Amino acid sequence: MSAKFAKEVNVFSSANQVFQESHKPFAKPSFESLAASFLSLADMRMSETQKHVLRVSAQLLRHYDLTVTALADLVSRRTSVAYSTVKWNLRSLMDMGLLSGGDMENRGQLAKLTATAVMLANFLEEQ
Repeated sequence: MSAKFAKEVNVFSSANQVFQESHKPFAKPSFESLAASFLSLADMRMSETQKHVLRVSAQLLRHYDLTVTALADLVSRRTSVAYSTVKWNLRSLMDMGLLSGGDMENRGQLAKLTATAVMLANFLEEQ
């Protein structure tokens, strides 16, 4: 750093004052910047099939109350994605915390997208 941009410290400055000036915390990011970063990262890291299954699931769950198995069946019927592939991708969405629903121990629980997943699905729809 050049002397021109360095913080001026003189012999009368206390060590504590110099330390505090040089270690100021960064500004907290806004919700909008965090959300934009999350959406961009999710878009880059998710497979095209995962994104497609998420978008179609979001559309279906807006209108129907479905279990994960029924959701997999309906997504498969409305798309060209095989049932087993849809089921596998729904499981990965559950593992990512984007979808909740029944499992082997808790059968019959309705599938539900988290608020984050709905926001992501809306973002993907706009792309």
